[in-house]
Amino acid sequence: MEKTILSILILLLSILNTHSQSLKGLIKNSEGEPVRFATVYVNELKHGTTANIKGEYEIKLEPGEYTVFYQSLGYNPVIKTLTVGNSDIEMNVTLNIQYYQIPEVRVNASGEDPAYRIMRKAIGMAPYHLNRVKHYQAEIYIKGSVLINKIPRLVKRNLKANAGDIEIKEGESYLIESLNRIEFDAPDYYKQTVIAQQSTFPDTQQSDISPMDVVRASFYQPVLADIAISPLSPNAMSHYRFSYEGSTPQGKYVINKIKVIPKRKSQQVFEGVIYIIEDLWCLHSLELTNNNLAGSINIQQVYTPVEDDIWMPVSHNFDVKVDIMGVDADGTYGSAVTYDEVIPNDELPKPEELALNPTAEQQILEEQRKSSEKQEKIEEILKKEELNNRDMSRLSRLMEKEAAESSDKKEDLEITNNRTVTVKEDAAKKSSEFWAEMRPIPLSSEEKESVRVSDSLKVEAGILAPGSRNDSLSSSNGGKKRSAFVKTVNDIFLGETWYSENRKNRFRTSGLVNPDKFGFNPVDGFKYGVDFNYFHAADSGITFNITPEVGYDFAKQRLSWRASGLITYNHMNQSRIIFWMGRESRDFTNSAGISPFINMTSSLLLKDNYMRLYDSRYFTIRQRSEYFNGFYVQFRYSYDDRRLQTNNTRFSLFRKDELYAENIPDNPYLGTPGDTGAQYLLTDHVNHRFSTVISYIPRQRYRLTNGKKSPAGSDYPTFKIYYDHGINIREGKQYDHFDHIQFEANQSEPVGAFGEYSWRIRIGGFLKKDKLQFQDFNHFNTQSLPFLIRNHEDAFMLPHYYSLATPEHYIEAHARYTTPYLLIKLLPFLSNTLMRENISLAYLYSPATSHYYELGYSLSEVFLVGRIGVFAGFRDLSYSSAGVRFTFIFN
Repeated sequence: MEKTILSILILLLSILNTHSQSLKGLIKNSEGEPVRFATVYVNELKHGTTANIKGEYEIKLEPGEYTVFYQSLGYNPVIKTLTVGNSDIEMNVTLNIQYYQIPEVRVNASGEDPAYRIMRKAIGMAPYHLNRVKHYQAEIYIKGSVLINKIPRLVKRNLKANAGDIEIKEGESYLIESLNRIEFDAPDYYKQTVIAQQSTFPDTQQSDISPMDVVRASFYQPVLADIAISPLSPNAMSHYRFSYEGSTPQGKYVINKIKVIPKRKSQQVFEGVIYIIEDLWCLHSLELTNNNLAGSINIQQVYTPVEDDIWMPVSHNFDVKVDIMGVDADGTYGSAVTYDEVIPNDELPKPEELALNPTAEQQILEEQRKSSEKQEKIEEILKKEELNNRDMSRLSRLMEKEAAESSDKKEDLEITNNRTVTVKEDAAKKSSEFWAEMRPIPLSSEEKESVRVSDSLKVEAGILAPGSRNDSLSSSNGGKKRSAFVKTVNDIFLGETWYSENRKNRFRTSGLVNPDKFGFNPVDGFKYGVDFNYFHAADSGITFNITPEVGYDFAKQRLSWRASGLITYNHMNQSRIIFWMGRESRDFTNSAGISPFINMTSSLLLKDNYMRLYDSRYFTIRQRSEYFNGFYVQFRYSYDDRRLQTNNTRFSLFRKDELYAENIPDNPYLGTPGDTGAQYLLTDHVNHRFSTVISYIPRQRYRLTNGKKSPAGSDYPTFKIYYDHGINIREGKQYDHFDHIQFEANQSEPVGAFGEYSWRIRIGGFLKKDKLQFQDFNHFNTQSLPFLIRNHEDAFMLPHYYSLATPEHYIEAHARYTTPYLLIKLLPFLSNTLMRENISLAYLYSPATSHYYELGYSLSEVFLVGRIGVFAGFRDLSYSSAGVRFTFIFN
C-alpha cells in the first residue's frame, strides 16, 4: 500500500515539475502604444502566437531554453533568448519602427520602378512556393470576435422570426474560437480534427468553427478564396501597380517592401504592402486591405522559415469592418499556428537561383536529378536580372507544369473529398480552465465577459457541468412564442413545410397567398391556383417527388390542373423518371418564351398581350440514365390534345375600350388559322411525339457522396443529338408525320480571374415536314421586351416573339465573353463595383431569316440582381434594329 501511494506521489510530482509555464507580457512600440496582432514565434518549437488588440500575449512553455522572435509589420524584429524554469515569465517588449533603405543601385536605368523586377520574379515563382510542401502537421488555434455597434430593428425582427428567436444585442461582443489539428498531404488533402470549439453567439454552441478557409487561402493562388485577385496572380500586372519602398537586412535575408496599388478602384483587388525575400522570391509578410460592398477586410500574415528555406505563415489576422444596410460591426479574426512536422516536396526541382545555402544532401540530390527542358528554361529565366511581363508569364506557366508533374496525385475523373473532419465528442464541452490553459491569444476584457455569460448559460443548459467555472448567471427566456392560432393562420396563408421524424418524408404547401399562383392573360382572364408537394425517400434509396396544382381560370369559368413528378431509382447512374400532365393553357413556343408575369403586367397596364396560348390536355413521361461516365441517353413520349383558343376578356386597368391582339402567333410561315390547305398548319389536332436525346461529356468529372453520383464539369464541350418523330392526327383521322433532328455542342469555361467564355452551336432541320403544326416548329428563344425578369444567356434580344420559329433547316450560334474590366468598368466611378462586362454575338440562319447577326454589350450583376444591355441586329450584314434590355433577376 505504501509503495502504491509513493508511486502516485512521485508521478504527481513529476507532472507538477514539468507543467507548462506562461511567457506573457505586453508588446508596445516606441511611443508606448500597443502593437496589435504582433507575432510571437518560438524557434525551437516552430510555434507561434499572436498578441490581441491590446498588444497582450501569452504562450505556454515547458522548462528549457528558447529563442523567441517578436515581430510585426513595419517594425524591427526583436529576438530574445530565454530560460524557462518553474515559474511564469513576464516579458514586455518594445518594437521600433523599421526603416527601409532604397539603394541607388536599385534604380532602373529605364525609369521603371524597381518593384516590377521583384514582383515579376515573385509572381513567376508563386506556383513553386504554393507546391513547395509535400506534407505537414500543425496545431491551429483560431479566434474570432465581433462587436455589434448598430443593428436595425428590422434585421433584429428577421433574426427572431427566421432563426429561432436569436437576439443579437448592440454593444455586445461575441466570440468564436477553436483548437484544431491539421494534417496536409500534397496536393490538396486535409485532415482536420476539432479538439475544442466554443461560441458565444446565440444558439451556436455546437457550430462548426473551421480554420480551413484560413489554411487553404494562399496569396500564391491567383484568386484568394473567391474574394479578390492576388498581387501574385499571373495577371496581376493588369490589375495592380507596384512601388518599391526599400529593403532591409534580416539575418542572411534581404527583405523588400513593395507597395501594392490597384490600377482602379474595385471590390476585387487588394491594396497595401507585401514583403518579398530577395533571391527566394517568396512572401515574408503582408498587410493588404480589400474594400467591398459589405465594408472592408484588412489581412495581415507573417511567415517564418520552418524547414530548409520554406517560409510558411505562422499567424493570420483579419480586421473586418461591416457597414451595410444599417448594420455596423467590427470584427477581428486571428490564428496561431504550430508546425509539428514539415516535409518538403523533393520531387519539385529547386531552381539553382533559390539555393542560398544548400546542404550537402540537397546538393547530391540536385546533381543526381537530370534537368528537364522545362527546368533549363526556368533557370535561364531566373538568371536574368530584369524580367519582362512575357518572361514572368512563361516562368509562372513552367512552374505550374513542374508542380503538376511533381504531384503524386494521378489524374482521376472522380473528385474525392479532399477534406475529412473529425470532431471530438467533448469538443464543445471544454471548461473555462481548459481554454485558459491552452489559449495562445489572450482574450480582451470584452471577450472575457462574453465567455463568462456564455459559460453560465451553458451550465444552465447542461452543456457544461456545474462548477466548471466560478461565475454563474441567471437568465430567463424572454422570447415570445407565437400562439398556435397565429401559427396556423400563417401556415395556411403563407405556406409551411413539415418533415417526418426520420426526415424521409416531407410535405410542403405554398399557401393560399402565393404571388406565383396569381396571373392574368386575355385568354384565361384572371388565374389563381394552389399547390402542394410531397417527397418520400425509401430505405432502398429510391426517391419520389410529386407536385399537384389546381387552379381556376375566371374568364373561361373553368378549372385547370397540372401535376409533375420525379422518381430517382439509381443514384449512381443518375437514372430518373419524370412525368407531367394536366389541362391548361400553354404557350405555342417550346423555348423559354415570355414571362407570364411580364405578359400580365403589360396586358393590365398597356393592353399589350404578347403571349399566344392554346388549350392543352397533355401527358409526358421521360426517362434518363447515364450508361457510362459522361454518356447519357434520354427517352421521351408525350401526348398533347391541342385546341385553338380565342381571347375571352377585354379587361385591363387602362385603355378599356381597345381590343387585345388576336391569339395568333406572328410567323411568316403560317397561313390563316384553321386553313387545312396550307403547307404549315394552325389547327386543332392530337400530337404523339417520340424523342431521343443522346449527350456526351468527354472526361466528365464527378463526385460520389453516400452512393450518389453528381457531375462536376469537364474541360471539354458537351455534345448532344436530338431526334423527334411526331404524329399529328387532325380531324377526320388524317395522320401527318414529321421527323426532326438536331446537333448541339456547348461549353463554358473560366478565363482569368472572375472571367468566363461560353459558346453554343445548334444545327438541325426536318426530314419530313408536310402539314407541320406550328407547335412542332423549331422555336428559338426571343426576348423582344425592354424589361425581363430572368437571365437569358442564349437568346435573340430583338426579333418579335414567335417570328424566328422555322419548319426548315437552321444554324444557331451564341458566344459570350464576360470579364470584370473591358470598357465602362474602367471609369473611376464604376470600377469599385462588382459589375462585370459582357460582349455577345448571336447568329441564326434559316431560309426565312437569311443570315441574322446580333451584337450585344451588357453590364451584369448590377446591384447584384440586374443586367443592362444594348443590342444591335443585322440581316445579311445590313443594319436591322437596336434595343436596350433591363433584366431583373429574382430568386
